[in-house]
Amino acid sequence: MMDEHMALDALPGGDQSVLQALPEALRTCLSRAARVVLIANNPAITAADFQALDIGADDIVVSFNTCIKAPLLNAQSVNVFVHGYNAPDAYFFGLPYGPDVQRLMERAGERCFTMLVGCAAPMCPLPQVAMYWDRIPLPPLWNYPVDRPGGKRYVGPSTGFNTLVLFDWLRGHAGYTYQLLTLGFSNEAGKLWGGHAWDYERDWLQKSDIIVVPLQPRRWWQKLFRQR
Repeated sequence: MMDEHMALDALPGGDQSVLQALPEALRTCLSRAARVVLIANNPAITAADFQALDIGADDIVVSFNTCIKAPLLNAQSVNVFVHGYNAPDAYFFGLPYGPDVQRLMERAGERCFTMLVGCAAPMCPLPQVAMYWDRIPLPPLWNYPVDRPGGKRYVGPSTGFNTLVLFDWLRGHAGYTYQLLTLGFSNEAGKLWGGHAWDYERDWLQKSDIIVVPLQPRRWWQKLFRQR
């Protein structure tokens, strides 16, 4: 279902089906999911943060691009790995997979899925793989800021924001009942890359009913170590 007021020919990908792009097996997992938890590529996330989530078999865990927290993932849950497309150099961030993700797929391949966001050329559909063209036709993504002070243009939504908006839309339009949570969606690890409209993305998240899970309090010696 699309917003009837959208100019679907204004950007590439306007005619794609948001729901049908997902593999049927992943749609089945979403229908059974209690929670969908998005794990940011945030170095400040620790094993204690992940353990506090108490991830179970009915949860779906979503990681992004280089999946730097892959060592914390387990085969018990459903795992979705989302990769954004780098148009200038024609590759997907984080592919090929690192050893931690490869081991997880070897152990529980039927519970692992890949999502490619920003596809720019025709690709053959593959089992367990969702493919989205740039840009996914959902209002928060369609209306993403383009120009900014100084004249330099934003490159478009971050991989995480694409995924947040997608999973939020799915539970509102496809009958799914899962809770949607984020872990590490902050700038606690330092400066963010300047290519995305972070203020726009933060404002959308704050106004949504997505659960933002705070990181565990750091002990004094951990804070001292991070300052060095």
